[in-house]
Amino acid sequence: MQDTTGEPARILIVDDNEANVRLLDLHLRNAGYRTEKAYDGEQALEKVRQADPDLVLLDVMMPKLDGYEVCRRLRADDATNVVPVIMITALTGVEDRIRGLDCGADDFISKPFDKGELLARVRNLLRVKYYRSMIAERQKFDAVIEDLNYGIIVTDGDLKATVVSRQAQVLLGRGGEECPGRDLLDLFQGFIVVPDAAALRGDTERATTVELEREDTSPGVYLRGRLTRIFDPGGALTNVAFVFRDVSEERRAEKLQRDFLSLVSHKLKTPLTIVSGYMRLISAGKYGEMSPEMAKAFGLVEARAEDLKILIEKLLQYAGLSAEELRHEAVVVDLGTVVERSVRRITDRYGSDHVEVETDLPADLPRLHADVEQLALVLDNLLDNAVKFTADDRATARVAGRRGDAGMVEVTVRDFGSGIPYKNQADVFSDFQQVDDAFTGNVRGLGLGLPTAKRLVENWGGTIRLDSRPGEGSSFTFTVPEAPAAGDDADRPAPEGGPAGHMETA
Repeated sequence: MQDTTGEPARILIVDDNEANVRLLDLHLRNAGYRTEKAYDGEQALEKVRQADPDLVLLDVMMPKLDGYEVCRRLRADDATNVVPVIMITALTGVEDRIRGLDCGADDFISKPFDKGELLARVRNLLRVKYYRSMIAERQKFDAVIEDLNYGIIVTDGDLKATVVSRQAQVLLGRGGEECPGRDLLDLFQGFIVVPDAAALRGDTERATTVELEREDTSPGVYLRGRLTRIFDPGGALTNVAFVFRDVSEERRAEKLQRDFLSLVSHKLKTPLTIVSGYMRLISAGKYGEMSPEMAKAFGLVEARAEDLKILIEKLLQYAGLSAEELRHEAVVVDLGTVVERSVRRITDRYGSDHVEVETDLPADLPRLHADVEQLALVLDNLLDNAVKFTADDRATARVAGRRGDAGMVEVTVRDFGSGIPYKNQADVFSDFQQVDDAFTGNVRGLGLGLPTAKRLVENWGGTIRLDSRPGEGSSFTFTVPEAPAAGDDADRPAPEGGPAGHMETA
């Protein structure tokens, strides 16, 4: 019989008679067990601490500590109280056996013992020890999860709940209900589930971010967590674990911030549009010819007004990234087409004399399954970031694509600027963060381009990472799902001249 690690079970033999120890050791080793030996009670306790045996064969009459006292101490210690103990004794009286049971012995074998009986009792008690260990581990697990602020649900392969923590019941409003045995999605009743139930049942991805929303209460309840699927070597689903928490306060604070930014942006956009319109009329000579000096000054003012317009658009796009607006419509997309449009917009914005974008997109690169607007916005943000943080008069950026893992395509946008200091790299995806140690204000933007890109990429199930070395530039790599196989309902191309063609950057 094996222990829980798959190794042969380890058995501790305790007897002050060396001949008995040798005989027991021979029988057990021939049966495939590992053995440890002790020759008195104190040595037995030390061996238990060192070797962590799966079973103890314990003589009763020994020097220093007899077998009764050894058994009593093993049962009093939480670390050893599940280890089975078989007492091997020449004592045959009923009182002796009752005393042994009172001390916690599991079984007895009388001397002289029979080999067949010995091995049968060992096998039986090793099975008992295995189940005791499982129960003890389950009790520890239950004790730990009950103290967590996170809700935890574990199901079998059919999504029937086997473990539902107390906090999970509270978060889902299931307090007092009998939850084990119920279908996972049944526990979500009353909530809007994103992804929906059909997607969760049919998904084969190892991990999925799940959001639960309940807006029929005041205030609304918003939960977010990670659903992890566990598969056996043959690919069959064996278990699902869902760990989640209450993000209601975060969602409300986020909405308040976005509503404020949206209001401010709209209030600024209207007067700026009027100012920009009149400035263009003045520059065109509508109100009379300007001197060269005045024309130059107006050109600078118009350029700064355009910068302000872009900043306002960034705020509006960032404020618009609500959960509802992030729900995208994925279509089949040609990466080269979207990259071409983004390059054209960046070049128009900064001027072809100041920007050069190289592309490396293999001809056999799979088409993508993505929302065109969101993909274009990510590319625009990363290219804009590459140009802004290159100090040279002419900025060079490179866009490359390649096949990734698990049906994903990797897209990399690289610049050749000064790079990002190591101390700042952890913050680049945080809202309103810019790597400008001197805070000169010369870097355009509000520090929202990268956080926006990250949220969009993660929304379609991808990842984004930074690779930067000071003095060598920076690379941002994100992943996009490949298009489904031909014939799938989702295999429809993006509309010609679609939204990516007229969208402005964030």
